[in-house]
Amino acid sequence: MTIRIGAVLLLASAAVAQKPVSEGQLPQVLWHKPAPTTREDWICGPGGCDRRPAPPFQFVREDASQSSPKVLVRDSRGRNWDVKFGSKVIPECFASRFLHALGYFVEDTYFVKSGALERVGHLTRTRSFIGRDGSFTRARFELRDEPDLVFQRNSAWSWANNPFAGTRELAGLKIVMMLLSNWDAKDARNGQTDANTAVFRIPGGSSGGPQLAFSVYDWGSTLGGWGGGWHSDRSDCAAYTTDTARFVEGVRDGQIEFGYSGKHADDLREGITVDDVRWLLTWLRPITDEDIRTALEASGATDRQTGCWTHAIRNRVEQLEAVSIPRP
Repeated sequence: MTIRIGAVLLLASAAVAQKPVSEGQLPQVLWHKPAPTTREDWICGPGGCDRRPAPPFQFVREDASQSSPKVLVRDSRGRNWDVKFGSKVIPECFASRFLHALGYFVEDTYFVKSGALERVGHLTRTRSFIGRDGSFTRARFELRDEPDLVFQRNSAWSWANNPFAGTRELAGLKIVMMLLSNWDAKDARNGQTDANTAVFRIPGGSSGGPQLAFSVYDWGSTLGGWGGGWHSDRSDCAAYTTDTARFVEGVRDGQIEFGYSGKHADDLREGITVDDVRWLLTWLRPITDEDIRTALEASGATDRQTGCWTHAIRNRVEQLEAVSIPRP
């Protein structure tokens, strides 16, 4: 059974937690079986091309609540967008397409090469990205107030304690975190106020009723070197390529040893089995180099960056393939 709800596609085989949450008693879901992707999916992402930001854009306010410089704007259709600039643009746009193709929940995200904001107010952190006339280049637009995927406030979850512990779907998400070198795995523990994990409410699910979708919603710290500590970076293919050589370090007692480092690295690295890798490869294998190139180009990557990242991502997938082969 397949149900399409706006940009979100759910199937009856979605991974649902055994116990619903206490609030509202809604079923919890981490993953859903993805539909075969089209070129449009890789160009426009989970929202599709019809949902692309529609100029002219009206400035609403600058958002100083997060670590990255960004503004909130409203487009000609009355939709609200969170707009970022700088090194997170390519990673977030690409990751939304990659995660969507694998069946994980992501928000509608688009790359806008250039544009202008009307009625721009006082700017502080975004002054270097927005001209006095409101003009800007190379921005990441992420849809807000999305009816298909409603952000639940104060819903951050922990990698070490969540309803999907021990499932292949959670293991797959951990592998993708490492595959894309997302070193910024902030979660709900220790009073974290800017966690990158969250829960979204989906109006309808595989059973026809609403569900709560668990997600990692910030993928800006990817496609660079994981490094650890202050040596981590993002949107740097040279560093990403360097780390690729030690992405998979071996197999011990049926568990994969990864070279990844970053926040809560042990929670991501440990306990990943060969069977977990085989499951994820079911959804990774259909993704071609042309798909990856298309997504990178649509995310603002240059020709050189596109070639570099495509080669390195393929290398990491091949390392997963190598450890998935049964040993004699």
